[in-house]
Amino acid sequence: MKRWAAFVVVALAWTTAGCGDSGEAEGRCQPPPAAEIEAPSLITMTLDPNPVTAGMMATLQVSDAGLPGAMIGLDAVWQCWDGSQWIDTYQLVRAVDPFQAQAILVEPGATTTIAGLGVPLPSIAGILIPGVPPGIYRIWDEAGNTPGHLIVEVVER
Repeated sequence: MKRWAAFVVVALAWTTAGCGDSGEAEGRCQPPPAAEIEAPSLITMTLDPNPVTAGMMATLQVSDAGLPGAMIGLDAVWQCWDGSQWIDTYQLVRAVDPFQAQAILVEPGATTTIAGLGVPLPSIAGILIPGVPPGIYRIWDEAGNTPGHLIVEVVER
């Protein structure tokens, strides 16, 4: 029996000033350096499958290892490397009943509001892989005040 201790906290507003639209962001995306790909994460995360193809559903698992009692939000962030840093290009909404998996484009100056839902760890949820070109990307998430990431490879269909 699954036990969800989820609760509504507040609505989260996500302002995306300076992120660029999809064309600009994707045009700025470059292969990340090896140090970024190999950088350790403070949160243990896996994606099944990985590599993925654009537009598919995948299962994102976030472990509670070292984070007893921690919770994550309903969303995670899809990022690409712009040559000097990871930039946010999409918000990924987890498929947690009654919410459907979504990939919401990060647009300059736009504010997206997502319900502030606390999901207890460990968490397993479907996510929608954004419609991005093949390459190396990163999913960034936060459990409590602990940030973490997962490197994702998008391949051609």
